[in-house]
Formats: sequence, structure tokens, C-alpha cells
Amino acid sequence: MKVLIISGGNLGDVEYIKKNFLDWDYIICADGGAKHLEKLDVIPNILVGDFDSISPKLLQKYKDMGIAIKTYPKEKDWTDTHIAVDIAIEKGAKWVYIIGALGSRWDHSYANIMLLYRLESRGIRAKILHSHNTIMMSNDVLEIEGHIGQIVSLIPFSQDVLVEYTQGLAYPLHNETLTLDFPLGISNILEEEKAVVKIKNGWLIGVLTKD
Repeated sequence: MKVLIISGGNLGDVEYIKKNFLDWDYIICADGGAKHLEKLDVIPNILVGDFDSISPKLLQKYKDMGIAIKTYPKEKDWTDTHIAVDIAIEKGAKWVYIIGALGSRWDHSYANIMLLYRLESRGIRAKILHSHNTIMMSNDVLEIEGHIGQIVSLIPFSQDVLVEYTQGLAYPLHNETLTLDFPLGISNILEEEKAVVKIKNGWLIGVLTKD
């Protein structure tokens, strides 16, 4: 099952999102993500959150449409996107992509990157999708697809990440350890339409940038 989570952050180019990222089996809208639904021309299967980020009128609209609503208290240990991720896990998702995960709240943006680990560590393939950045994470293999010349950055998520090898990148890595105090993996370049990064140890973030 492919699950799309719509969060309340920035989408970037809406037309790009609509063209590339809207083929899903199940759609979960997390609280403020509801403000994106009309622009994306999608109807979610469920809305979740404390609903402090959307108007009562908009929430009522989706209630009247018969959309499932799960309301949570404002004071809680989970972000609304975290709740959506856990619902995707409960649904048996094999793929989870999150849009609206990045924005002006860097704490929320980073928390959403942490949720990639929550998913990937359970064997669920996950990405954060934005018209300018695609973010993924793995402790095994990263497969990064894009256009030749696009920027790819490799960022350690754990203390030391041993990269066994890379293929399809302008600046290859071979048995190279990426550490938290030296951003060696920033601004590599795709030389092929698909790059492969084989990870021997640790968790690695891959970022494909579209300027």
C-alpha cells in the first residue's frame, strides 16, 4: 500500500506536486495540511490532529463530506504528522511519502525528517517530497533518481556513516566515513539519471535538490 501524508508546511510548486506525486492508495491529512487539499484537488481518506491550524468552517466542510476525522488534544507528545505516520504504519503501508513536511518551523521540518527514520527502521520506504527537495533516508541503499546535473547531498543521521561506494555521482565515495562534524557529502552532482549509494554502517540522509 502506498500512503500519502499531507502536512501543513510548504508545498513549493503546487502544479509540480500535482503532476508527480498524487498517485496513492490512501491519503492521510495532518491538521494544517487541510489548507492544501483544494489546491491539490484531492480528498483524503482521513483527517487527523488537534486541528489548531485550520478553521472550524473548513473542518466542518470535510465532516459534511463524510471524511473520517480523528481529533487529538492539543497538549500531546506527538506532532500531528507523527500521528499520521503511525496511522500509516498501522494500515500496513509499504511506501509512505510526505508532502508539506518542510516550512518556516525548522523544528517541525527536522522532526519530520526524524519520522523518515521511524518508517525506514520498520522496513517502510519513505520520502519527504517537495518541488525543490526530495529527502530520503536509509541504512542500506539509497537510490536517487533525477536529472543529470541535479545536486545531491549525503548527510549523516547517525554519528558515523560508512559509505561503501557510490555510483552515478560526480564525486564518488569509496569506503568513506561521513561524520556529523564534517559536511563532506554536501553538493554532489548526478552524472546519471539514477545514483546508488551503498551504506555499510549507519543511517544516511539523501537530498535531491531541484533549483
